[in-house]
Amino acid sequence: MERLSVKRKILSLLIAAIVMAIGILLFKYAPMSVFGRDILFDASLHLTLAIFALYVVWYFIDQNKSWRIPYFVFSLAVVVIVSVQRILVDAHNDIGLLAGFIISIVAIVVSRWKYFHNKFEF
Repeated sequence: MERLSVKRKILSLLIAAIVMAIGILLFKYAPMSVFGRDILFDASLHLTLAIFALYVVWYFIDQNKSWRIPYFVFSLAVVVIVSVQRILVDAHNDIGLLAGFIISIVAIVVSRWKYFHNKFEF
């Protein structure tokens, strides 16, 4: 895995934050303005922010290879807890959570395009 400079890490985080913000504007606030604030299928801002926070931690704390598996388990637990909590309080349904998750994944892939380019074949 390539080592990134601090400048490149910050640029990657900034790109991810911008893509996430655009996604939240398009898939959370635009639907809420059309269908009302009580809709459940708007993108989950809580999930998107949790994933962004985990992404920041990944860059600046979890560069030790022995921490990778425990960190992924921790990250999965955080994402599941946030998702379940949002469903239990009737703030989102599965579509809203999936939208937040997809926004986050797209933002991370876009921010690290050079790394992910040609990694997946369809």
